[in-house]
Amino acid sequence: ERKRGAELRNHLVRSRSVALIKSGQALSLRPDLLKSKVWADELGKLVDEVGSFSDVDAMNIMREELSDLLPRLKNIKLSDATTKQRLSIRGKRSRLQRLVESDPILSLFEFYNDFQVVASASVGQVYKAKLRRGPALTAILGKTEAAKWGGKTVAIKIQRPDVAASAALDMYLIRRTAMWLSKFRGGDLVSIADTFGMQLFGELDYVREAKNCERFRELYGGWEDVVVPQACTSLTRKKVLIMEWVEGTKGPWMGSDGIEMVRIGLRCSTDQLL
Repeated sequence: ERKRGAELRNHLVRSRSVALIKSGQALSLRPDLLKSKVWADELGKLVDEVGSFSDVDAMNIMREELSDLLPRLKNIKLSDATTKQRLSIRGKRSRLQRLVESDPILSLFEFYNDFQVVASASVGQVYKAKLRRGPALTAILGKTEAAKWGGKTVAIKIQRPDVAASAALDMYLIRRTAMWLSKFRGGDLVSIADTFGMQLFGELDYVREAKNCERFRELYGGWEDVVVPQACTSLTRKKVLIMEWVEGTKGPWMGSDGIEMVRIGLRCSTDQLL
């Protein structure tokens, strides 16, 4: 059973289908539908084990998305920290390192993990970095925002390069399948497919995601037992999302910790409903 569950998960990953992967993620939360807790556990790994795309491609996407900031950096010299970094790794630089250090946008960030991805999901992958203090950051964000974000560790979420086209094809096929199934099973399966599609395409807009996060911070950021990472909206674009990095422990939580998480979740859900 474990082997078959792993095979199903691997097939979904190899399909590179955002819709199929997200369907697997949703099923992992419903072992009652799968009739197998083992399969649910395996599909649960789709949350952060779906494989990553090229780090160089990711950096190029980031450069392109933030290219509108380049005019603000025309007369800004490299910071001492950036210059020292270039000198320290001269002669042993990879293609990825050369790309980051030579670009005025990418060099605003001090990347962790040797410039490589730290986590990946169905829609994008995440890098850990620190925003460099200095005149370049001030020119882009302004004094107030630069003082707030300078030196802060951030999570940089970059969207997969082919995800929009893949999602469009996936939803076309799913909708056609729903129309065919409706003839035999009845029910409004097409509307269900449309709702899923609207939610899926909504997740492809990181600007919208950042605004939703800030809205959630307004509502629940003051709660003692809820932490909502702040989004840097000035550096967020449709395919690039930059947020405050938050350390934490992934669930499931057992015993009293699990009961406390359920209590907090119910309180949040009830508050939203009311």
